[in-house]
Amino acid sequence: MKSTDLKSWAYVGDFMKHELDEVVLGEDISCGNFFPIGDKWMMLCISHQFGCRYYLGDWDAEAEQFVPESHGRMNWRQEGQDLNNLGLQSRDVFAPESVLTPDGRRVMWAWSSTADEVLLDKSIQSLPRELSLGADGGLRIAPLRELEKQRFDLVTYEDIVVAIPEPKGGIDWKNRTTRIAELEGDSYEIRITVDREEAKRKRFGFRLFSGENRVGLSIYFQPNNGTLRVGGTEAPFKVADLPEGEDVELRIFIDKYFVEVFVNNRQAVVAADMDWQDATGFDAYTFSHPTTIRKVEIWKIKPTNEGYLEARENRIWKIATE
Repeated sequence: MKSTDLKSWAYVGDFMKHELDEVVLGEDISCGNFFPIGDKWMMLCISHQFGCRYYLGDWDAEAEQFVPESHGRMNWRQEGQDLNNLGLQSRDVFAPESVLTPDGRRVMWAWSSTADEVLLDKSIQSLPRELSLGADGGLRIAPLRELEKQRFDLVTYEDIVVAIPEPKGGIDWKNRTTRIAELEGDSYEIRITVDREEAKRKRFGFRLFSGENRVGLSIYFQPNNGTLRVGGTEAPFKVADLPEGEDVELRIFIDKYFVEVFVNNRQAVVAADMDWQDATGFDAYTFSHPTTIRKVEIWKIKPTNEGYLEARENRIWKIATE
């Protein structure tokens, strides 16, 4: 439908020129945000059964239709979630909103309600994400750059080697972890760089909230199935798909039990560990072969809601009525 005054409406027809094969019959388009991005148009939306997703394509002005070319998801089923009840248990990234900033950035955030079943009755918003198109036409997802203003107390580690003993014969299937740091506060940003060649064909990663008898929350690169695993969620990501010369870069944001992971601005995953206070270890992990982590930077993060709390008390936002 279209209108020039939002009162009288004329029927135009289907918004989408066609659907894409990877979209399941029965998925709806809700919470729609439609906007230009780079030289394309993007429909950011949800389906109620499968959570946040998006289309990239073109706008056919003559036909007044969106012509989708590709489709991607920002939400994936967690391990243990009921396959027969996806409408209630697949909302880790759900109900997206977006705005255009004064300097032209497209920024989105989303509602996270089931990163753990304990969160079902809570209302948590994801960190703001900057959306853009890469040179290859693919979507880029980066943490809002203003978050860097909240950092303090930087600690840096370099050339961390997660070693595997030399096998005495046959194949060595050993796993090894190396403690990097103790995370004894509530909120952190961790930035990790691993040389691309060092990461090639390796199952490796990191563990948060780990301890002597606790694995904690795992963040693993899994070339065996082409995924990034964060907690119980697996999202598509392959180191092999990165352009030659581009190293692996992880940014991990921790807010008590809630964790958001961004990798090379190409993928973003949220997770939760409701027992996060049981241990404080931050470990590097590798399978079968040693892995060297080139650099790890850890910042503590100041709260982002201090202005809101102050305004709630001082009510400086209240409109004058006299």
